[in-house]
Amino acid sequence: MKPLFYDNPVTISLERHGALQLRAPLDFGFARNTNAVPLTLAEIPLAAQWYPIAFSAGEATRPLAILGLREGENLFVDHAGAWREGAYVPIYVRRYPFILRQEDDLVTLCIEETGDVLIESGGAPLFVEDQPADLLASAMQFCRSAQAAERATIPFVEELKALELLDGRTAMIAVPGGAQMSLSGFLTIDEARLRALSDERFLELRRRGWLSAIFSQIQSTLNWARLADRIGAVAAA
Repeated sequence: MKPLFYDNPVTISLERHGALQLRAPLDFGFARNTNAVPLTLAEIPLAAQWYPIAFSAGEATRPLAILGLREGENLFVDHAGAWREGAYVPIYVRRYPFILRQEDDLVTLCIEETGDVLIESGGAPLFVEDQPADLLASAMQFCRSAQAAERATIPFVEELKALELLDGRTAMIAVPGGAQMSLSGFLTIDEARLRALSDERFLELRRRGWLSAIFSQIQSTLNWARLADRIGAVAAA
């Protein structure tokens, strides 16, 4: 299964990309039709200031920033491809169009080739005098940081599942015009179950530094109403 946003990520090489450049600035139009993106553990307190945060159901459970109330709707990207000013932009989004590919112990930097990501002139060169440009070194560093953050999220989610703190929820949201929308199929942290944990279990969550993310996720449920407000703001823009 291809990662979200990526249709044809290929390993960057001088032979293939030496004469190409990254379109700059690259807007967020690629995320316009996405209503949820993955988050890492460290991002949850930041993202919770703007978005409802939920967890995907199924085996590959992970935290998500909810960006829209309908499938294919991102209420934070406008028609020009700009993210809402001041709003937190998740690492997963900022990493695009780069991504790492790992085969055994070999890690390579890849770039999305579809769309208009790569151009022949007028952008940021990937190579300068047949050597990787600073752009690629920065991209590799950022992707490695993102990968480390993703790995740090796994034990957090696994512990929430082990403690049976995640529960299915349905969000009922009043949208402009008086209609009601129902969203389901996601998980959230059950505050009652959290309070019912033994002191030993609760202190272990504190020791591992996870309480901030837990309480931020619970608090973020207040942002469902803010998403509904965004529908009216976007329609009026």
